[in-house]
Amino acid sequence: MKKYFLSTVSVFKNENEYFHEWLEYHLMMGVDHFYLYDQDGGLDAMELLRPYERAGLVTRHPWTHFDGTKYDRTTRFWERDKSHIAYAHCAKNYRYESQWIQKLDIDEFLVLNDGGNDLKEWVKTLDHTKTKGYRVYRYNFGNNGHLKKPNGLVIENYNKREESYSDYKDAGNGDFLSNNRYHYNSHRWGYKRFSGGNVLTDPEKVGIHINHYYTKSHEEYKNRQNVMRSRDTSIEAFERMNSQCNEVEDLRMKNKVTGVKERIKDRAS
Repeated sequence: MKKYFLSTVSVFKNENEYFHEWLEYHLMMGVDHFYLYDQDGGLDAMELLRPYERAGLVTRHPWTHFDGTKYDRTTRFWERDKSHIAYAHCAKNYRYESQWIQKLDIDEFLVLNDGGNDLKEWVKTLDHTKTKGYRVYRYNFGNNGHLKKPNGLVIENYNKREESYSDYKDAGNGDFLSNNRYHYNSHRWGYKRFSGGNVLTDPEKVGIHINHYYTKSHEEYKNRQNVMRSRDTSIEAFERMNSQCNEVEDLRMKNKVTGVKERIKDRAS
């Protein structure tokens, strides 16, 4: 049996105001451990994460040594960037201690389709000797009409999304993961050759999805850490994008708000 059953891996920068909510939500939902690659490099992020590290919940890696190199730029699909290197580092070093490792950004929240409270309950239904990964489909959430950042939690303020999922992130089984040295993808994992197994990709059979709080308010959208050089951040472009991300009201997170707030308060006390 591995040290952790369900872990996530994330590369982050400028996410301090969202970290407590994201961590406490996923801990509440059953995630065991977080592998975090710190592109922020600031003392605030280090101090914020320190209690989680001391509790054995977070493994943080400073990840600013690629800044200014050829890996620190927008890449084409066949090129490697510093995030790809981080995922490869995670696969190489932690596949033997985590049964499942989910790729996940700080603006992405894992949600059970049935509104339940334990992610591991569904993951444990999979045969880990035969399933080498599963695909978690992702819904983009819009701004809910907010131009300025509102008070309260992300999961509290943003509950409108696109009608159909538009992307995905994979969870990989540590028993099957390769070292991912030559795998340049931020959504999928690379697996050992001739290892057998299958990746569960049928959305009707995957019991988890991702809420991707993609734009949030216009104020927050402009300050996103991963804004591409070519992305138009004008209010007109923002409104065009949100016309597709505010189509359906989704209230499955409503009953999680109080629990997350209580956990944040308890952690601070």
